Amino acid sequence: MNNMTKMFFESLNGKRISEKEFNIRYAHIESLRVVHPKFSEITSEVTKIHNLSKANVKAEQLCIIGQTGAGKSSIIELYASNYPHVEEDERTQIPVLLVSVPPRAKSPRVLASKILREMGDHFFDSGSEEHMTHRICNYVDKCDIKMILLDEFHHLIDRDTDYVLASASDWLKTFIDKVKIPVVLVGLPESERIFSYNEQLDGRYPNRMVLPPFSYTNKEDITEFRRFLVSIDNKLPLSKLSNLSDPELAAKIFYFSFGVPRYVMNLLKIATEISLNKGQDLISEIELRGAFNRITRSTRPYAINPFENTKFHLMDEIEKEKKLHERLFQSEPKKGKRK
Repeated sequence: MNNMTKMFFESLNGKRISEKEFNIRYAHIESLRVVHPKFSEITSEVTKIHNLSKANVKAEQLCIIGQTGAGKSSIIELYASNYPHVEEDERTQIPVLLVSVPPRAKSPRVLASKILREMGDHFFDSGSEEHMTHRICNYVDKCDIKMILLDEFHHLIDRDTDYVLASASDWLKTFIDKVKIPVVLVGLPESERIFSYNEQLDGRYPNRMVLPPFSYTNKEDITEFRRFLVSIDNKLPLSKLSNLSDPELAAKIFYFSFGVPRYVMNLLKIATEISLNKGQDLISEIELRGAFNRITRSTRPYAINPFENTKFHLMDEIEKEKKLHERLFQSEPKKGKRK
């Protein structure tokens, strides 16, 4: 399955790695971005609406939804990095503005303040919500901003009340109408609740794309996940390939991660670290076993270490874990009123 060229890293051949070389290789794996078909599909859509905006075509809006670790932030961070801010004599040109919504933002004013701060406004925390929104519009024109990316958008509605949802949806609808450029919303699945509180806002975001984790239900899904592992294998800071896409090994990695890219990368980052410290040039199941033991997954107390199991069967182990979890849930005492 491996038809890509392995990135070159000098062989350690059992020798102790220097601190400098370790730091270089560790920084490499920390910065890895592995592109896969769904990643590319969403990136293409972001590119399209950005290009339309640059051509002064009426703004199209986009909402990107996905669970934690699916790679939503990686898509927009990578995209924004291709359009750095440019300092000029009388202004800062900002082709694409990336803003991460602060956790538990109490009101749209908190988000407006964060946007102004990222735009370089020295008085980002002053003024009313309406005045801040007006200043943002001025900066959009002054800095020639063609697209705004709002990451962690679910933080704006962390407080799940009718008032919060209604005020956030009202402000957002007004905001996108005034800035007249694409405002890409990126967040967890619960972010979509905001659209049910404002029909006009709902109508402005007909384009919603989901970034799901990898699946393992059919041949096509399995092949796609194994290709993802091939891409990672070729980019790891090791001189040899680790054959991560081997069918048995891929199934074990899927069991650990349930197809969530961040979990895959966390596992392989630690396994790579272990291999480097042993002077090895590839990852084996021994390092994967050690990496598994260093990672805490509180949400999966009954998950086995698949890299200790020579007779591992993916669907059987998933079913066993599911039954144990259900048994725990059923045995928990039900909460009731005190007598």
